[in-house]
Amino acid sequence: MRKVPIVSARRIIVRGVAACLLLVLLSSCTLAGTPTATPQPTPSVTAANNGVTLLLWHGWFGAKLQTLSRLVDRFNEQHPNGRVLLQAVSLSTFGADLRAASLAGSGPHIVLMPNSWIGGLTDANVLRPLDDAFTPAEQQSLLPVTLSGAQARDGTGTQRLYGLPISFDTLALYYNTANILATPSDTAALINSAHGLSDPNATPPVWGLAVNLSLDNTIGYLYAFGGRIFDDQGQLVLAGAGRAGTEQWLNWLLKLNADQQLLTHADSSIQIDRELKNNHVLMTFDWSHQLGVYRSLWGEHLGVAPLPRLSETDQPPRPYIVSEVLAINSRASAAERRAATEFLRFMISADTQRELLASGIQPTRTDVTLTGDAPQIAAARAFRKQAEQGQPMPNSTTRDIVWQELKLMQQHVLSGLASPPDAVSETDGRLREKLKGLEK
Repeated sequence: MRKVPIVSARRIIVRGVAACLLLVLLSSCTLAGTPTATPQPTPSVTAANNGVTLLLWHGWFGAKLQTLSRLVDRFNEQHPNGRVLLQAVSLSTFGADLRAASLAGSGPHIVLMPNSWIGGLTDANVLRPLDDAFTPAEQQSLLPVTLSGAQARDGTGTQRLYGLPISFDTLALYYNTANILATPSDTAALINSAHGLSDPNATPPVWGLAVNLSLDNTIGYLYAFGGRIFDDQGQLVLAGAGRAGTEQWLNWLLKLNADQQLLTHADSSIQIDRELKNNHVLMTFDWSHQLGVYRSLWGEHLGVAPLPRLSETDQPPRPYIVSEVLAINSRASAAERRAATEFLRFMISADTQRELLASGIQPTRTDVTLTGDAPQIAAARAFRKQAEQGQPMPNSTTRDIVWQELKLMQQHVLSGLASPPDAVSETDGRLREKLKGLEK
């Protein structure tokens, strides 16, 4: 859910004044372009056949939205007593709109959102726990890392499931197989191969490896070095048990950033994107949702693999895995919950998950077969393997604070404003103050 186009829902003929009001609302949400008005809370509508019509807020667009619309149409055809209508919502106001609508006792019945939003919405009592709605077998059919990312603690401190993950996004190594015959197995092989292929003084230049050294692209290697931000009990250990690994990670980034045979940037991907589009780059790190971009660049020569192991420790990187989850409004009635649960179950069914895969969306169901040599299937195998090695994107209410401080730490080191030891100490101190303030 990163951008918000508008989607047109199928016109439904229902009886009564309530149905007319719904059609007026939906017509305001189907104009081309970005929504200009805040979506209004919408109660469910009981159709003539006593079925329930559910409103689903989302932020998907382009090809992903076409896939979602097609799946919703299929569900509606198969479940006439539990129809779903799609409504696009601006990400800039999504959370606030959802909280306000829920407090008013209304809003969408279902939301499709990144797992990182769950903590804040759970604290605001917006989302309904789903543990009892899905059997252990149904939950165990999904990638554990995506399931973990959809969990949060309730008011009693109990870990509960608040979203059902239907797809995920993760990092991988993209490379051009016309130039790279063997996938680099570790970071030493990656850099050696890049050095052998790079010719930055050529016209145009050739880059064996181009990497944006942003936090989200490289934090997986912090964990491969043994760095930690929090321990298993949630206590801040950045300048304690996590210091040595974090400092090694920062020094490693400094080395990459100073390597003239590599194209790297600490805070911008503009030049890297330009060089990629001009086909001057042979390897890079990027997210699975960008698969289509690289397919258009390299065609049959596209290679995808998990990020290489870290040579210094022989450990795999543990990047964050972002999952897209479906959640149910806590204010939904019993009938609405039953209908919403039926839709969520449809979205994790084997057939639906296979259709997501066919559309280039990575499915969360582990029994979706990934055999064969088709490029899309080969790429999906790499993404799944990476997800199995990764960790869930944090979803706590403090996530944004921690993320901004870690970004600042990395930027200060790469720009020469602080040494790795000083940056770690300063970041740890700022985090302690900010997190302590939130506890009061």
